[in-house]
Amino acid sequence: HPWGRTEALAVGQVAEFKVWAELIRQSAGGLHVFLPLRDRGIDAVVHRLDDGAYTAVQVKARTSLTPAGQLHITVPASSLVDDAALIIAVLVAGAELGEYVLIVSEADFRRLAAHDVVGGREYLTAACELHSGGRSRWAPFLYPRDELAKPFGASSMAGAVPAIGAIDRGVEGFLGEAEVIRRLAEASSLALFRPFPDLETVEVLARHVSTRRYAGLQVKTSGWDAAHAEERVYLRRTSFRAHPSTWVCILGWQRDERRFADDCVLIPSADVVRVARVEGEWMVLELEPGGTSHRRLEAYRERLADLGPTIESRLG
Repeated sequence: HPWGRTEALAVGQVAEFKVWAELIRQSAGGLHVFLPLRDRGIDAVVHRLDDGAYTAVQVKARTSLTPAGQLHITVPASSLVDDAALIIAVLVAGAELGEYVLIVSEADFRRLAAHDVVGGREYLTAACELHSGGRSRWAPFLYPRDELAKPFGASSMAGAVPAIGAIDRGVEGFLGEAEVIRRLAEASSLALFRPFPDLETVEVLARHVSTRRYAGLQVKTSGWDAAHAEERVYLRRTSFRAHPSTWVCILGWQRDERRFADDCVLIPSADVVRVARVEGEWMVLELEPGGTSHRRLEAYRERLADLGPTIESRLG
């Protein structure tokens, strides 16, 4: 019945957001969650700020246990494509997650699950009791709900992240982010994610579906018009974290013509400290968006039309 499928989808979404909320709460901001803009089989990517590591996650939820008191999870074998990705299986008990959760890598899930073939399609099934002290093959992967963030290895970042709403990107900033997403969406091998909430350096995340490598982009939009030939881009030092997988992407927005410049600037985050000027709590990049050069940033200039293929090639 259509309503039954709708209800099941709703339960899955509730479980996912409860998992994301617990990860953020337990890590005090040390873990950030990116949700997909295009569904490619991953429910989210979790970013660990300590070292910049990304982990792909699938959440599986049930609203009841089997008569034997087990959590029963079945997935198509074809949906497990990344051995390092984590499966989080939970029981949704009323308004809360169950007391225990199963957190296991796809590789271990494939190794330990029961294998069945139905209608020519292979399915993998896990059946585990949700309590401590068990001796089943799933017992090493059971965690109390309040330790849900433990397998992600995050240390607390309390006090290190600015409060929500501390940065106002404005209309031009939103246009720039949307344009970057549109350009990346043209690259068929990239899955795209946005963080919820948006509190960190990375604002748009691309994941190569074959190599499973990540590119995190902080997007800045530098607007100019006849009266403003030079613009500055500000990066907050307290929240900016450099990592080899992170870039700063700067777009030029022509206010009078309401169009983006043909070129953009794509800077590895590790280079930002070298090319930026420090003003108090800010790092400042000075631009000439209406000209042919970007001062010290010329080496980082890319054609905006090639942004998708550029990121795709760097991850490939």
